[in-house]
Amino acid sequence: MPNPTDKGRDYLIAPRCLAGNTGTGDPVLLPLVDAGWRLHHDELGNFFATAPDLTVRVGYLPEGNRGDLWMITGHDDVFAPPTWQVLVDLAAPPEIVAELTGALAAAHRVSPASVLHDPTGGFALSSSLVSEHGWRQEGTSALTAFRSPDGLTTLHRRRGHLRDYDEMTGDLERWTFVVGPPERQWYAAATSHLPDRFLDVLATAITDPAPVQRYLRHSELAELPAQATATPVAPSPLEVARVRAATSRSLSVPRTAPAPQAGGSVLAYTTATRPAAIPKPAPTGRVR
Repeated sequence: MPNPTDKGRDYLIAPRCLAGNTGTGDPVLLPLVDAGWRLHHDELGNFFATAPDLTVRVGYLPEGNRGDLWMITGHDDVFAPPTWQVLVDLAAPPEIVAELTGALAAAHRVSPASVLHDPTGGFALSSSLVSEHGWRQEGTSALTAFRSPDGLTTLHRRRGHLRDYDEMTGDLERWTFVVGPPERQWYAAATSHLPDRFLDVLATAITDPAPVQRYLRHSELAELPAQATATPVAPSPLEVARVRAATSRSLSVPRTAPAPQAGGSVLAYTTATRPAAIPKPAPTGRVR
């Protein structure tokens, strides 16, 4: 039962990677629909957006058989297996996923082929993280790790040849981001053939310190990671005026119970669902 004393308000949470999810796929899916992508869903509540030519697909999978995930894939044609794949934990802030899918949609609109077959390898990203952003590089001959200065993000890169099948099943992706403090980690993974420019978009979106807005109750605010900062959002003059007007009416007009409406709820159906579970810490010997 809700606690009436546990009131909420809007906050700006920084860095964005620690803001958590919003319990809905709408921030990612609705812009794709506005861009002309097709949206459908299954009976379990999983939603799928596809590019007009069906070669790029975005899945919001709170009830997926591989866990609670965003799954994004690129295909040479409608019936071809994925050329590349990106998986993102549903615990991730959707704003991060939206930057990647927005970049994909914009590039696909200009040149569908560029979404599938641009240069790959990620060597420029690896170099810039160390030389320009102060990340620390460590690892073995099989697995290299790049760790951010604040300790909140680690990018793992598997070296050597990887079979497409192993990458697509989620066992041995080329790139894996592990984000957050140990007790509140989420991950994002990309296969070898994801074009470099989209790998760069994903890395930039994850490491961007800009805050994102969240409506949080006191109890939820207390659950934020210690490394996160929460700044209350000041109400706008219009919001202040509305609150004053509502308060004035409540003091002068007796409250009456609203008459029941036929047909039940009129709330629009959205992708809102339960918040995704925080992923378990990565087991020894595996990326996640």
